[in-house]
Amino acid sequence: MKKPEYDLLGVWLDFAFNSLVAELNRSLHSVGLPLNHAQFAILQNLFLKDGQSQSDIAKRVGKDRAAISRSLNTLEENGFIIRTAVSGTKNGIFLTEKAIENRKKIVDAINIAIGKARKDISEGEYETGINFLKKIYENLHS
Repeated sequence: MKKPEYDLLGVWLDFAFNSLVAELNRSLHSVGLPLNHAQFAILQNLFLKDGQSQSDIAKRVGKDRAAISRSLNTLEENGFIIRTAVSGTKNGIFLTEKAIENRKKIVDAINIAIGKARKDISEGEYETGINFLKKIYENLHS
C-alpha cells in the first residue's frame, strides 16, 4: 500500500520545524522579549562565540546574508548587539549587556517551547529523535 503524500520525512520535519518556530516566537514574546526565531538563532550563536562576522553567522545559522542582515539590524535597533570594526572593512558582531542580562529569559523561552513540544514524549524517545536528526545531518554533511 502506498503511503499518503504527506507521510514523508521531509514533510513532517517541515511541519515540526515550523510549529516549533511559531511556539518559540510565542514563548519569546511571553517572557517579554521582542525577538523572533531568526534573531534568537543569531543570539544563540553569539552566546557560543561572541564577535563573529556576519558571513560566519550566516553560515552557522544556515540563512542568506540578506536575511541575517535584516535580523542583525533589528537586534542592533533593540540594543542586543553592536557591530564593531575588527579589521579594515570587516565588522565583528558582539553581544551587549542587554543581551547578556536577558540570556536567562531567552533560556526560559526555549524551555517553554521545548516543554510544549516534548509533551507525552519519553526521555528515550527524545534521545532517539535527537540521534536520528544528528545522523541525518551528518549523512548530508559528510
